[in-house]
Amino acid sequence: GTAFKTAAEINAWPPTFLPVAPTLENFAEILWNTPFPRYIANTMLISAASTACIMVTSSLAGFVFAKYKFPMRGAIFMVILATATIPIEAYMVPLYIMVYRVNMLNTYAALIFPLTIMTFGVFFMRQVIISIPDELLEAARIDGAGEWWIYLRIILYLSKSGLMAIGVFAFSQAWANFMWPLVVVSSGDMYTTELGLAVYQRAFYTEYGPIAAGAVISIVPMLVVFALLRRHIMQGIATT
Repeated sequence: GTAFKTAAEINAWPPTFLPVAPTLENFAEILWNTPFPRYIANTMLISAASTACIMVTSSLAGFVFAKYKFPMRGAIFMVILATATIPIEAYMVPLYIMVYRVNMLNTYAALIFPLTIMTFGVFFMRQVIISIPDELLEAARIDGAGEWWIYLRIILYLSKSGLMAIGVFAFSQAWANFMWPLVVVSSGDMYTTELGLAVYQRAFYTEYGPIAAGAVISIVPMLVVFALLRRHIMQGIATT
């Protein structure tokens, strides 16, 4: 309700749960008088690219670990799973140095780079793909199908519900990312929505109205994605 309140009502005491005189001034302020639409476009680009990369890497790695036998497969998979317990703050400094040395600071590539692989996605897709019968893959090989054909035509098709679920998780993770963009971004035209909202945290006061309006706007894309893919998400989770 704060997004629809006037500044006087936001600061009034006792506070009101719902706006007494609803207004759209906060939305107009953040959309027309700030570069927030640019921040939304930046976040949309980063999230879409990150989601596409994670869907590809997760499905490929899941296919390999689920259907191929090779030395130390279990040990390698356990190492990959162990990395899920390491927060980005633990390796942010070496990651920043790596990005700095290849001159990628303040670029879209730097923002997308840490979000191209998701450990949970590898585990999730392995669990989905492992349920696909081996006999189906062997029949395709007998008919002359190559491994890439099997991956593209069989694995991806039969695991599309799991892919959609991973896509939503990856999109929400990239959309809400704050710490890494704060480190590698230096110019305002590269800000994401999270950084854009932080701009309203002033030294001596906070503009709660525009912040609330921006938060509402930033939540809408995730709600739309979930609403469109909710059936695949539930099916993928249930299958896993």
